Amino acid sequence: MAKKSIRLEDVVLKPVTGLIERFNIFLKNMETKEKVSEVDGFVSGLLDELKDIEKGILGFFAEILFMYHLSERMVSIENEISLVEILGERVKEFLKPDFIKIYLKTSEGRISSAYSYPVDFEDETINSILEESLQKGESFLYEKKVDGKYYSILSIPLRTTKEKYGFFITGRKRKKGFTPEEISLLIAGSTVVSFTISNLKLMQKMIVNERLVMIGHLISGLSHDLRNILTKFENGIYFIESGIEMKDMEDIKIGKDILKKNYIRLKEFVLSMVDYSRDREVSFENVDLHSLIEDVISYFETTLKEKNIKILKEFDENLKLVKIDKHRIERMISNLIQNSIDAVKENEGIIKIKTKLMENSFQIIVEDNGCGIPEKNLDKIFDIFFTTKGSRGTGFGLAIVEKVVKEHNGKIEVSSKVGEGTIFKITLPRL
Repeated sequence: MAKKSIRLEDVVLKPVTGLIERFNIFLKNMETKEKVSEVDGFVSGLLDELKDIEKGILGFFAEILFMYHLSERMVSIENEISLVEILGERVKEFLKPDFIKIYLKTSEGRISSAYSYPVDFEDETINSILEESLQKGESFLYEKKVDGKYYSILSIPLRTTKEKYGFFITGRKRKKGFTPEEISLLIAGSTVVSFTISNLKLMQKMIVNERLVMIGHLISGLSHDLRNILTKFENGIYFIESGIEMKDMEDIKIGKDILKKNYIRLKEFVLSMVDYSRDREVSFENVDLHSLIEDVISYFETTLKEKNIKILKEFDENLKLVKIDKHRIERMISNLIQNSIDAVKENEGIIKIKTKLMENSFQIIVEDNGCGIPEKNLDKIFDIFFTTKGSRGTGFGLAIVEKVVKEHNGKIEVSSKVGEGTIFKITLPRL
């Protein structure tokens, strides 16, 4: 059976690419245009692009839900068949009957053959027994003559007190083919398998419910964030339309700034979602860790100056080259620093970045004197879409941090006090 892989980047990222290209052209043109008429017509095109993005997102989730239900059914059938195969093989080994047939009830209520010994055994021999077993749901021992030969056929329902799952039928080509001890053994084995099937179904139901809740949160989180971004797009478009109508270039510039800001947020949101969802091979290489951290800090130089936030570095001089995936660790450190910037106050914020060499590992520690994390939220901060930053957060930053740490077989520890600050301690193995 062919498998279809969901490439999140194909379904979500491609619709956004067109919008990003339009924005780049539009924003570049806006810097040189002074007349209202020169930006007229952009609004309708932008709205069309936004609709394409929304359709892409909805299509992506429809595909996820379809694949999810399909895979769950396949897993369910595979587990039950594996279970009855074990029963059939053990009975064949210990009792050496002439034939074994095991039937399971499908989700549509039909009875379907799940195990057959010999493989080419003809069901016609036991059709009438199967029909009677279906009606009564009890264990029966039949003595039956077929084509001049006597058969001893034992039919045992696979059931619990509440549910029927199928039937186990086995036989020997002779009269009185089964002793009372053998019959007791077969009934006991069938009972064990029946309750195991019941437990499997209960476990699968719990997993399904848990996954449905997770998908519900996923869709809810995406819908909420996208709705906020699209609302702000509409505000920007309103200012542009108003400016065009009133021939007011100032309103158009306000609209442009709103669109630019939320375009950046939309781009970061989609790229973070792709980053979190995509499985990728970790590419290890020798990296100067301290130089990497310095490079990441430089990305935030303008923000740190504007908010007057101090960065203090305490690097272990004995820690030089480390074997890591440079780009993934760069993303991890960037997300941690951004998290601290969002947590501290302007003109008061202090962020400390430390490294420490250990015997078989090394540590990267990011500490801030920000607002801190309430104890009740500490076990949620790595969940996707969980954020305490309101409209400023995507809910992916720390989820990606945890993913990168796991990719490197490391561990992450968090300690925090409300009003005092937070410490993230990443421990990675030395390779």
